[in-house]
Amino acid sequence: MNYKVDYQPSNVMTFFIGAVAILFVLDVFYGMQLNRWMTLSLGLFMSFFLLNLIYEKMVPDKITVSILERDIRLFNNQEGTLRFRIHNEGWLPVLNGSIILVAGDDIEFFNDTSLKIRHQTETRAVFTVMAKSDITIEIPFRARKRGIVKVMDTRIEVPKIFGFDSLKLTQKGRFLHEILVYPGQLDIPPFDMRSKTLQGLFIQKRALYNDPMLTIGTRSYQQTDSMKDIHWKASAKAGGLQTRIYEKTTHVSWLIAINLRSEKTYAPPSNIEENIEKIAYLTRMASEASIPYSLFTNLSTFDSRTFLKLEEGTGKLHYRKTLETLARIDALSYTLSFDRLLKHIHTHEALPSHLLFTGRTDPAIEDMLKSFRARGIEVFQMDEDDVQPYAFPIRSDYDEPN
Repeated sequence: MNYKVDYQPSNVMTFFIGAVAILFVLDVFYGMQLNRWMTLSLGLFMSFFLLNLIYEKMVPDKITVSILERDIRLFNNQEGTLRFRIHNEGWLPVLNGSIILVAGDDIEFFNDTSLKIRHQTETRAVFTVMAKSDITIEIPFRARKRGIVKVMDTRIEVPKIFGFDSLKLTQKGRFLHEILVYPGQLDIPPFDMRSKTLQGLFIQKRALYNDPMLTIGTRSYQQTDSMKDIHWKASAKAGGLQTRIYEKTTHVSWLIAINLRSEKTYAPPSNIEENIEKIAYLTRMASEASIPYSLFTNLSTFDSRTFLKLEEGTGKLHYRKTLETLARIDALSYTLSFDRLLKHIHTHEALPSHLLFTGRTDPAIEDMLKSFRARGIEVFQMDEDDVQPYAFPIRSDYDEPN
């Protein structure tokens, strides 16, 4: 990261420059005889003034700052350390400089020097770096809540060796790094999501039992796929690795749908953080039990014009991706209606054996849930206490979907 000077006039320097100018005019135009000590003092001052100008021109362009760890991952309430390397390429040292860091308030610096600015945490560290050298400074912090944190801004203050006040340097560009704060895990009572055999043909991306003799298609390779399932001819045609999709015999998988909207409002539910912590616990249990699961939210992703989701998978690597996905959920971002998400899943996604959803329902959501039930899918709802089979309301004006 490079820096530029934020020039701010110095009142003390302006006063001395004005005094020198006045004395120079009196001496040249009015024949005023200056004391030799005064002349020597003025000469020294002008020398410092010129050296200060040189220092101001040389130092800022020679200082670079980099973050050593591009990604930092930790759980809520854990402590971490940001390590910065400050490099001085110039021929002049930086003595007793200060670097000010500003980051999002999902973390908190131990020495927070800000005035508790909303959504920010700020700290200051002092450093000295000699010419043609670099130093590493460490900034400790504590994770406060789930989310993605970035160092939003840095400023450097360099005392002027040959002048008054300090040089104020502001960064150009942004740091390429992020701090992922994983959600905590909130235990919930055990519930019964028994394995079941689905009737009919369901083309799934992963299952407990596959028939290797019946290949029904291919899809893009994922890191959790076995190398023996790669379809090499299809990979050569597609220009990338393709994995075989097999016919299913017994299918067991979970699809977890997170509703980020409150009932009839765009605001997130008041218990959204508790729900995310429960899901972090549930998916860990599923990973340990080798149960494939996928994750969907009604958070819109504008780049792909779809929903924020995690494809079906299992294992430790998939659980790590789950924690990253949960950390990236911004409940205050733009969301679509939950029934629209369910309709997208029902129409375009591979259907699971069990559907688990969060939040309350309305008639539109209930209609979509009945469509899932009509396909033989068990539907569960996460409430404030635990996970229970969803109790479908009886509506006389509703016809069961085919």
